[in-house]
Amino acid sequence: MKNSISTNKYNEILHEIIAEVKMTRIVIANRLSASVTQLYWDIGKRLSIEKLEKGYGGRVVEQLSADLKSEFPDIEGFSPRSLLDMKRLYEFYTDGYQIPPQAVAVLPWGHNRLILSKIKDRQEAIYYAEASVKMGWTRNLLLNFIKADTYHNAKELPKLHNFETTLPEQLQEQAGEMLKFSVK
Repeated sequence: MKNSISTNKYNEILHEIIAEVKMTRIVIANRLSASVTQLYWDIGKRLSIEKLEKGYGGRVVEQLSADLKSEFPDIEGFSPRSLLDMKRLYEFYTDGYQIPPQAVAVLPWGHNRLILSKIKDRQEAIYYAEASVKMGWTRNLLLNFIKADTYHNAKELPKLHNFETTLPEQLQEQAGEMLKFSVK
């Protein structure tokens, strides 16, 4: 290496490749998450079309869960509750579309389940899904923003800061929320 390139040039190449590998890992994780969400959407659609739920349908869902677990023992996420959550995902967001809204499609399943369990209004749910994607919120941060009723507060409260010009994008809204709590 001594004769071919300098240490500085080598370090530059190394850091660029590391950044590219990290970025590719993020892209792969997002594509995987989107594929899983699409699968769950499709399963939810099928369960919705068949009108499978509690009662008679509940027994079908339990059997379906057992059979899927047997067929795919290394895959988690086929419990009866998860299957019914897939159905809820489809029914909550469907508007005649064959695919989920973009932000919902790329969210991890845990984020989607949290939104489904806490939010009853579709527009509000999409707001939280979009904000989670844009800001890179963890599930705990998402829960905190839901508890803080960020959706309604964002509409009602004027912004009294310059965070858009002074902070990185992923920190702007979080700083704004902290400011709201310190002012109250």
